[in-house]
Amino acid sequence: MYITSREKSIIELIIKTSGKHTALSIATQLNVSVRTVQRDLKSIEKILQSFELHLTRNTHEGLSIDGKNEQVFRLVQHLMGNHPIDQTPQERKLHLLLALLQEESYKTQVLAGDLGISITTLTSYLDELTEWLRNFNIVITRKRGVGIELAGTEENKRKAQAAYFLHFFNEELIESLFLLQEGKFPEAKILDYFDPEYLLAIDGVLNSTFNSAHSRLADSGYIGLIVHIYVTLQRNESQYFLEKDFNKISELSDETNLMNKIGKELSAMLEVSFTIDDISYLAAILKGSKLHAADAVPYDSVLLGQLIRNLIKDVSAQLQIDLTKDFPLYQG
Repeated sequence: MYITSREKSIIELIIKTSGKHTALSIATQLNVSVRTVQRDLKSIEKILQSFELHLTRNTHEGLSIDGKNEQVFRLVQHLMGNHPIDQTPQERKLHLLLALLQEESYKTQVLAGDLGISITTLTSYLDELTEWLRNFNIVITRKRGVGIELAGTEENKRKAQAAYFLHFFNEELIESLFLLQEGKFPEAKILDYFDPEYLLAIDGVLNSTFNSAHSRLADSGYIGLIVHIYVTLQRNESQYFLEKDFNKISELSDETNLMNKIGKELSAMLEVSFTIDDISYLAAILKGSKLHAADAVPYDSVLLGQLIRNLIKDVSAQLQIDLTKDFPLYQG
């Protein structure tokens, strides 16, 4: 049973102060957002089920763990003997993907050691990543005595990396941007990858650019473009460049002009550089993003997304019907 150190801390807090702690007070004590605590509580509920216990919220949202005393004792004993992980399995798989994209060739034993997992777990993770990367024409090969190798074009590697972040960590990215805009900077890199200052700079440039443009990106396209720009910068810094025969698309003149403007602003702010191929690649990403007419919605993508989620959550609570996972409702 996987349990993170933060989940362990939350369970211990609830047991010690039954009914007195709310998600907000726990978030304040642990110095994280309420949304992070709410997400952890979902995982905690599954953990409690395995001990025949359940999480109860009273009328004032105070949290308590209810069930037979002997089961609570079993849970406490388990926590005392448990060595919590600092990363979820999904985060470990992300680190595996980033490691392979960075080095492209690894000895199996070395890779397992770097990730702090067993060879068996590494094999399982590699099986899952192999299936995922196949969608991007990227191949993972495992050869006895040689190790693990990853092969594919630089364009596909960038797309796969960005897609993995957006598919599995979209909520975390939206939340992180929201906190950065509020001036709350984490001590470490976000998801052990994104430099907070770079992320905030990209967000600021995109926000000002599309606020003055004739059309605006939808929320999903906005977050996606931020991730693609960051991945582009990171790959360039690591000396992985797009192939010289990258196809430039002539009909993307508007998108290319826009990306040129964004690139120049970011280059001046962060002392980074974009190649001509980078601009063409990002222009194609921009072309594929969903656009709204300029007067369709007031544009502050991340803040607006947060407000919409809060509204849906409040209505769900009043109706006692969970609408929070209804993505078409959120988009609408």
